[in-house]
Amino acid sequence: MKVTRIGIVGVGGIANYKHLHELLTFEDVRVTAICDINPAALKSTGDKLSLPDEKRYTSYRDLIADPDVDAVEICTSNDVHAEIAIAALNAGKPINLEKPIALNYEQALEILEAEKNSSAFGMICFSYRFMAAARYAMHLMEENIIGDVVGINVAYLKNSAFWENRPLEWRFIKEIAGSGVTGDLGAHLIDLAQLLAGNITELCSVCSTIVKERKKIGSDEIGQVTTDDQCSFIVKFANGADGAFHITRCAIGHANTIRYDVYGTKGSISFDLNDPSILSLSCGEGDPKNLRPTTVKVPEEFYYMQERAFVDAVNGKRDFLFPTIADGVRGQKVIDAVIRSAEERRWVNLD
Repeated sequence: MKVTRIGIVGVGGIANYKHLHELLTFEDVRVTAICDINPAALKSTGDKLSLPDEKRYTSYRDLIADPDVDAVEICTSNDVHAEIAIAALNAGKPINLEKPIALNYEQALEILEAEKNSSAFGMICFSYRFMAAARYAMHLMEENIIGDVVGINVAYLKNSAFWENRPLEWRFIKEIAGSGVTGDLGAHLIDLAQLLAGNITELCSVCSTIVKERKKIGSDEIGQVTTDDQCSFIVKFANGADGAFHITRCAIGHANTIRYDVYGTKGSISFDLNDPSILSLSCGEGDPKNLRPTTVKVPEEFYYMQERAFVDAVNGKRDFLFPTIADGVRGQKVIDAVIRSAEERRWVNLD
């Protein structure tokens, strides 16, 4: 059995609760090195993995250069995505890069250029491509079950803006995050919507910051929140379909609700990723006014882990929904347009 040796740059929450949670279940994977500038995070994760001190790096360049690392996972704040990704690709090592791909579209293009000049490849962590209901919906649409897409409604609802004593984390600082919910949560929705309906060509948005001040980490000093807490936008797709998106951290009663409604000329598909084992399907012969939603259980073949997809790709096997660097660039272009539209209070054409 071939063992893939993984190095992880950034061992905070997403690395531990998503990446490592999955990676440690695979018999053909070993996490051989980690990197973080936070000594406490480095020690905690290093101890959990029983890694020797010499495999606990404070410099990502040292981890990339480690001969015991075959591929690199990048789980850092957005402001250093590009430099780490480019360094790893230049070293010929595949990367699994958290979303959004970068701070902005220009940085995203730099990563794409590095991949073009590299023997390695990149994957973007568009996690909801690996939710069973989304994968099955894509399959059904490829089978033309609902016909041509005419509209999409999407919602991502969280209550996390109002968590008690939540400090001024990097996600609330524009220079580090690039954007708030638009990039942090919206990146997922935008990617999946474009996967289902094609490229977004124009949009109009509004963004709001609800909690405007927070305590700085480890201090009673108050700092300004400079990213958005909620965002809504309407779009046109290249095929003429319309779309409506609502993304918020300010939805009390919702821990993590992700809903999709996709309407076609022959039917519709809806799914809520709080339960990715089912979807709702309306289609069939006869008068559309007589069609009613039917709950459909997702077949086992559509279950697939994000980290399994990356490891399989490192070993030459790509999933049919594999999220590429180019997909990340395409999504970042939309994120930038959403921010620009809200700032300038106008429609933005992506072409």
